[in-house]
Amino acid sequence: MIDIQGGRDVCAGAEALIRWNSAKLGFISPAEFIPLAEYLGLINPIGNYVLTEACTRCKRWNESGYPNYKVNVNLSVVQLLQPDIVETVEKALADTGLSPKNLTLEVTESLAINDMERMKEILNRIKSLGVSLALDDFGTGYSSLNHIREIPIDVIKVDQSFVKDLAEDAYSQSFIKMVAELAETIGVSVCVEGIETPEQFRVLQGMKVKYIQGYYFDRPMERHAFEAKYVK
Repeated sequence: MIDIQGGRDVCAGAEALIRWNSAKLGFISPAEFIPLAEYLGLINPIGNYVLTEACTRCKRWNESGYPNYKVNVNLSVVQLLQPDIVETVEKALADTGLSPKNLTLEVTESLAINDMERMKEILNRIKSLGVSLALDDFGTGYSSLNHIREIPIDVIKVDQSFVKDLAEDAYSQSFIKMVAELAETIGVSVCVEGIETPEQFRVLQGMKVKYIQGYYFDRPMERHAFEAKYVK
């Protein structure tokens, strides 16, 4: 995750991703195995592992001279609806020693508006731990503009589908600009995902976008490669 505000582009941390490279089946996309893990009831142990591992790594980055690095961890709807989800997050922070301010949990737009009252209650309890919340895949759900003030979020992540033709498409440019203006009004930061080209990046400069993710800066990489480049 790159912070592009402040006159220079600096790493602000990373989003934790999980990959499955099976000895028998080869590389399996998360788009395939995550829904399967949810269906089979395996997403909770997988999610707990990712959360704890991500917190452990971020704590090491913070102690290695990067105290402001954050780690983002995705929560699936199955995890979020577990009755002990708040305790799970609290335990991961306690076990690893990571400061809550250095953890951001991401939930999807469709998840957040599926059962608004229940989601608000759960997310407010998580936020009370001091953890940040990000609304992922923004723009792909049902209504959101009517709901984002109700959800206790800190970051809006604009879905990469709005970025594909960003350099030429006036609608995509206007959408991101509108979201950035709205986010500033309600005190929320904006992250744009999927930036791959210099042309896309240039369009965003001057907009009120704080964070960028995408191949323009780096492709997803293994932890040791990230640390070699960004934790020196």
